Amino acid sequence: MRTFAFWFVCIFLVLFLGPVFLLLSFVEEKKRIPNMLAVFWSWILLKIAGVKIYIKGEENLKKYKQYIIVSNHQSYMDIFALICILKRVPHFLAKKELFRIPIFGQCLRAVDVIEIDRDNPDKALSSIKSALSKGLDRPIAIFPEGTRSLDGNLQPFRKKGLNLLMDTHLPFVAMAFYGTREVMPKKSYKVRKHPVCVCIDEPFFVGKNLTESEKDKIRDKLWNKVYKMRDCAISMCRDRVKIEK
Repeated sequence: MRTFAFWFVCIFLVLFLGPVFLLLSFVEEKKRIPNMLAVFWSWILLKIAGVKIYIKGEENLKKYKQYIIVSNHQSYMDIFALICILKRVPHFLAKKELFRIPIFGQCLRAVDVIEIDRDNPDKALSSIKSALSKGLDRPIAIFPEGTRSLDGNLQPFRKKGLNLLMDTHLPFVAMAFYGTREVMPKKSYKVRKHPVCVCIDEPFFVGKNLTESEKDKIRDKLWNKVYKMRDCAISMCRDRVKIEK
């Protein structure tokens, strides 16, 4: 029943709120109302899924206006949860396949989600450079594993997109989700009730004029930071499940 309700509402929101969302994104230049609608959209879907979010380190998202979020990727629910945590839509880096979904794809473009072609690294880099050249007024969010983890383990970080973002000189914020995979795992559309725990590390700067070798070391450092946040989130969720039982 929960799965049916989730997808029914999801389709309803895309078909009926989607056109309104698109219209407002063209009418209002700063896109405040579309952002509010996206937060509501995400909140209602998480509510139907029975998700409660528990956060540690939320204050680390308030130290700078603009930053780059580096996170693990367990489920599509990560996206809805992150939007609700930030209370706005970050500039996600999203795979091109999502932009092919009618109305939904246009909504992604309307809030400046950056389209990434995973099969064409050069084109993906071009998309990131084009977006950065326009100037971005919200946090950037990247899931550098490149895809959702099938078993929940943290996968190696892909190089090019993350290395390019190091040239923005913006602070990086490592964070990790746990529980979203239990709500909706990869290769499944069934929705299950489960708490979602999020741990957020302190922002840090990576320096300027980095060599490729230095970027590789920083990428490894980011991986370790996300891994540490993942362990934190796992511990939080296990304690939370015991309490709720």
